[in-house]
Amino acid sequence: MRKKTTLLMASTAWLAGSAISVNAAVISFLDEDISIPASYEGVSLDLETGATSFSLEGLAGGDLNFVLGGFGLSNDADQNATNPSFQPVRVGTSNTDVLENLGLGIEIGPTLSFSSGFGGSTNNFANFISGEKGFVGFSLILDDGNDTVAYGWIEVTFQNDNTPGVIHGWAYDDTGAPLEVGAIPEPTQSMLLVLALAATAIRRRRS
Repeated sequence: MRKKTTLLMASTAWLAGSAISVNAAVISFLDEDISIPASYEGVSLDLETGATSFSLEGLAGGDLNFVLGGFGLSNDADQNATNPSFQPVRVGTSNTDVLENLGLGIEIGPTLSFSSGFGGSTNNFANFISGEKGFVGFSLILDDGNDTVAYGWIEVTFQNDNTPGVIHGWAYDDTGAPLEVGAIPEPTQSMLLVLALAATAIRRRRS
């Protein structure tokens, strides 16, 4: 079952020092570990809901479609859409340019290279190493009634040996502000208090 990462989960990750923290309206889906089948159908993904489809027909409302273990990427996951909602960060502005593999802390925003219109890319391993984690940056037109352009990242492991790749998780800032690779929501003081009380309760039960 796919679900939006709660602030509690994000706070736990922050306390463990496993991610960068930011003060922004960041939506994150962590530890999803969605398989990218080594097939032409691949997996279609809706970044706002976490919904997936492994069918050739794609996914209504879907944003992107990774195929062949991550060898290829298309932003035509919703075959009924008239315009794409998703554009990955590429080495250039052509729809056929390969993807950038962004490092932690790199700011994703309008200054990076995005293409326009429907398109895909093949041989994503020009900048990614098969079997190793990397980060795809993206822009996303949100279904918020305002067509807000959000920026975010996807953590992936691509494979080129006919085995499935993995979409580990992703995050985006729904205000339209730039977002650093690896950034997740910062815990509020109230959430930190909740975590502290929960830890105290666990200790008391064990004693």
